[in-house]
Parts: sequence; C-alpha cells; structure tokens
Amino acid sequence: MPKSVPFSYKDGDALDEMESHLKKISPVILGRGRAGLAIAKSFANLKLLHPEWPLADVQWLKRDLPLADQLRVFENPLLAIANPPGLHASSILEAHKAGCIGILCEKPACVSEHEIKALREVKTPTAVFHVYRQMWGPQTLRKKISENFFGEIISVEGRCWQSSTAARALQLRKGEGADIQSWKNDLRLSGAVDVYLDLATHWLDLASFLHGSSPTEIRGWRSYVNAETPHRDSHVQVMVNFPRGQRAFGSISKTVHGTGNDFEIHILGSLRSATWRFHEPDVLHIGEGRERTTWTRNTNDLGSQQPAFHATGWLEGYIEILRQMILKIENPKQQEKYPTLTEQLDLLQAMTQTKWQD
Repeated sequence: MPKSVPFSYKDGDALDEMESHLKKISPVILGRGRAGLAIAKSFANLKLLHPEWPLADVQWLKRDLPLADQLRVFENPLLAIANPPGLHASSILEAHKAGCIGILCEKPACVSEHEIKALREVKTPTAVFHVYRQMWGPQTLRKKISENFFGEIISVEGRCWQSSTAARALQLRKGEGADIQSWKNDLRLSGAVDVYLDLATHWLDLASFLHGSSPTEIRGWRSYVNAETPHRDSHVQVMVNFPRGQRAFGSISKTVHGTGNDFEIHILGSLRSATWRFHEPDVLHIGEGRERTTWTRNTNDLGSQQPAFHATGWLEGYIEILRQMILKIENPKQQEKYPTLTEQLDLLQAMTQTKWQD
C-alpha cells in the first residue's frame, strides 16, 4: 500500500516530499450566528473533501468565558472569529497572545483607528473572510487584468444592494417587532456605522483586489434613511482613487427594496469590459466593441471543488479561505492566497479617512 500523506496539494501548492509537522489541527469557532454556521459548514466540507487532513471536529467557544482559557485546552487551535465586529480586534489580539496556529476573522477586523494600530503587531497568520474575491469570477478577472486583456483600466464599478433595513423599517411602521432589538444597535458591538463597515468593506476589498492595491483616497456620500438608530447608515456611494490613477465607484445599500444580495462588479477597460454577478457566480459577461460574449467556468479547483453551476453560494469563498489557511499553516513559507489581515488593515485605514459629503 502506498504511503499516505497528510495533505493533498493542488494548483502549485505541492510541497516536495513534505510530511505534516502537526499532529492535529483543532478548528474552534467564536460566534454562533449565520457566519459562525457558515464557517462550521465549510470545515465540514473540507473534512469530506480531504479525509486525510489532520482536522479535528469543530468545537464552539463560549462568549462569556476568557478566550485564552478556552483555547488552552485544544491542540494546535485554529480560531475562526464570527462574533460582533466591535469584538473582533480584542478577539484577534487574545488569540495571537494565546498561541493559535492561525486566525480567521469575519470582516471587518476592527471598527476604530486605534485598533488598526494594535492589530498591525499581530504576527500569527490571519485571514479575513472576504469571500467574494475567492470565487471563480473575481479570480479570473484578476488574472485577465494582469495579462492586460482589458487594456487600460478606466474604472472598476458596481454595487452591493440588500433590503434588510428597508424591510425592518416597514415592519416598524406597521407597529410590528418593536420589542426585537438587534445587536447592531449597540455601538460597543457594532461600531459607529452599519453599511460602510458591514457591506462596503466587501465591495471595496473586491475593487482593491482587482486593482492590486489599497485605496489612496475615498470620497463618499451616505444616507440614514430608514435607519433604526442614528449611527446606522443605510446607503453609501463611494468614489475611490488608487495608485497609478486607478479608480472605482460603488453603490452599497441595505435599504433598496426588493433586493436579495445583489453584488456585482464591472471592469471598464480600453479594449474590453466585463461583468460578474454573485447571483451568477460561474458566469462572466465580456464586452468588446458592440459585441457581448459569455464565459462559463470550466474548472473545479476552488473551494468545494464542485463542477460549475453546482456552487455553494458564499460558502465557496469560506471553503477556499479555510483551505488556503490550512496550506499556509502546513508550509509557513508559502505565499498567502487568502485575504490577509495586513490588506484588511490598509483598507480600513483608508476607510477611516473617507471624506464625506453629507
């Protein structure tokens, strides 16, 4: 019988005759909301795909007990943070001090400028769950941009529209649900904004990923129409400058009636254009002159490794980020192929300095 190895490496991740230096990786999750469940499902998917990987079963941490004390009982803990954003920075810092072998965190990594400075001292491999950029469409767009397929990039534009704030406002106007309080109303848990740090970080991360750099300047306009509390912005428009004269424009909202998760990105180039939409994750629409063609995914090497049009929605990005983190843990010299904490902090630094026109 051939000798078994602890990992399967693909797409340039192969390591010559390398044995695992870890007896076991212990995935632990802080936060039991929608994001926490998505992370747990993604770990389960990886265990099915790679039964030879030394992954223990997922364990859930308790929110009211010291994080370091809970992590101490696990062998090689890999922590996934999915608690409210206002608690992210302290959780990352505690996990770093506790000796986690890796950290994964929901966006944003923090909600204030002083936290950015503190987090820059973290040396533990840390990924941020910017899941959209890990999907086939954005990955393909990034590759084609690097090959100059689109020519000079005029702008990256698009939107991220949801309806949760609009739906909640209608509910309250009907006299319903007034006794239901969201943790997002709590400044300590959510930070001083809503849409800008919750959704706009996703959209701006994708624009930054495609341009290959962080913004140098952001100008914005924001609305609080339908907001449940005064600090929760409901709709944002941003104009973004990048190095080398690159630009982006985005519309991000939680108060557009009749939308689901309408996330889309457009590449406007001198030679060609392209459109990717989250609702069609395995499709790219390419424009050239007056002609329009459709590209469809023909690989299954990312995330869940399912065939095209059998995707798992936003879980695809979660699975891929977890996969790349585990490969990084196994080979610390490998270049990160996930959204890094440094990238996140550079983006958040630019976002804290946004010039607003109210």
